[in-house]
Amino acid sequence: MTDQPEASPAPDVPTEVFADHEVLRPPNRLKERATRPAGLRESGDRATIARAENALELLSQEFDGWIRAEIDKLEHVRRVAEFRRDEQSFADLHRVLHDLRGSAATFGFPLAGEIADGLCALIEQLGERPPQALVNRHVEAIRAIVHENVRSRDHALGMDLARELGQIRAELAPRIDAE
Repeated sequence: MTDQPEASPAPDVPTEVFADHEVLRPPNRLKERATRPAGLRESGDRATIARAENALELLSQEFDGWIRAEIDKLEHVRRVAEFRRDEQSFADLHRVLHDLRGSAATFGFPLAGEIADGLCALIEQLGERPPQALVNRHVEAIRAIVHENVRSRDHALGMDLARELGQIRAELAPRIDAE
């Protein structure tokens, strides 16, 4: 080791001295900084919040177009996966389902996201392609929810559809594990 001049620790910083090194233990003040409430300081903050809410409202007008584009993409990759039955097309289907499960609720269709999530979870659990008929049922259910503008989790028919698909997935998973 080279001889280096000893640096003196900052005052009020606890230091542990060892034969060949020193350990500085500065106090952690993150908690006291993070617990301070960040209130509105001036009217500029309120104006910023109002502009952000307005921008979100303007963006939400685009959500219907975006969800329909996602449904079109889902339908396309489903058809390709059904026709090709290869790893890449299956991976594409899983990716689109994964994207949809994350964005559907933001777009105002939480049940569609839950159905996409259920199929994604099944795919991840199985590690292989589920029966095509089951994939088709899920895609058709998602498409129907968006087409019928089912925006509430409390929609009776939508809840029944999601529950029935969940039961089918639950019945399939144990059979796969037993094989």
